[in-house]
Amino acid sequence: MRLSSLLILTVLAAACTEPAPPTPAVRVEQTGDTLVSPVALFSEAEELSDGRWVMIAPVELQVQVINFADSTVRPFPKMTTAEVPGPATLLAAADTIMIGDWGLQRVTAWLMGEPRLAAIPMPREIAGSLPRARDAAGQWFFEATVPAGRDGSGLADSALIIRADPLLTRFDTIARLAPPDLAVMQREGGQRYERRVLSGRDRWGVLSDGTLWIARFRQNVVEWRSADGTVIAKTKGLPDPILAVMEMDRQIYLQRFPEDQRQAARGQSFAELKPPFEAAFATPDHRVWLFKSAAALDSIRTFQVVDSTGLQVVVEVPSRGTALGVSAEWIMMGEQFPEGTRLLRYPVPPAARGN
Repeated sequence: MRLSSLLILTVLAAACTEPAPPTPAVRVEQTGDTLVSPVALFSEAEELSDGRWVMIAPVELQVQVINFADSTVRPFPKMTTAEVPGPATLLAAADTIMIGDWGLQRVTAWLMGEPRLAAIPMPREIAGSLPRARDAAGQWFFEATVPAGRDGSGLADSALIIRADPLLTRFDTIARLAPPDLAVMQREGGQRYERRVLSGRDRWGVLSDGTLWIARFRQNVVEWRSADGTVIAKTKGLPDPILAVMEMDRQIYLQRFPEDQRQAARGQSFAELKPPFEAAFATPDHRVWLFKSAAALDSIRTFQVVDSTGLQVVVEVPSRGTALGVSAEWIMMGEQFPEGTRLLRYPVPPAARGN
């Protein structure tokens, strides 16, 4: 009798429990904010306080300024290829732009239209890495990887997130990243480990107050860490469909390369499944936007917007392109086509903004 009463109470309690409400989805409509740049693709993008964007074109080794107000795409003024021959990373602090150069192993600082402000050589302690973030206190943050080695086996080790003081004299490891998805390939020199093309990787960044966030591609979660690396919040696993890498995905990837390089690119090993997200961006309201994987040539691309309490909203953008950046006001997408890259700017919907 007592067991039956407990069973009845359990059933009644379950019946009274309402299912969790579905995550709201917001569709952003096309705005007409479109510009075209004659470059193959963009790898880095940052918005300045006046609404202009600065972007790196890695194939052409250019730094460009995108201005929707006057519909122009121009090289960064007074920045010469002698001073920045190999732009690779991009940081913005107010209106100051910092460019990491992989060839010269230094960071140069610039204001729009002014001569170079500073050139900062990178120390030996970070083993060839360039800064990926900087907080309001001037601390630098690097992603340091183990050298791949002759057979590539070093790729199996975790990369480290390293924090340095403003003078680049003290270095602390504050987090580890997941190793990449590797394939064993038979090459001319023997067996070699290589990262699978179109596989995932952890994404991370730093907020102005020094809070570190990491989007984990294997667990499909986002975690927040204090300045010393202690985990202070972590989302539950986020909902995500399982998408296979198809032949169309492989062909789109190969189109990124010049014709004479495509044969070598075809010999790479491709992932079997797409990662849950392709990129991640943090906004000033302490939210992280995960740019979700999609079927090839899908006309709608999706972001999951999360904060430290979990998934808040899903934002859908009418574009077949790749996410280049998200700011407090704008979502920037890039669509590749034979003449270059089409840049599309969409407003951040009010429902996707935090307090």
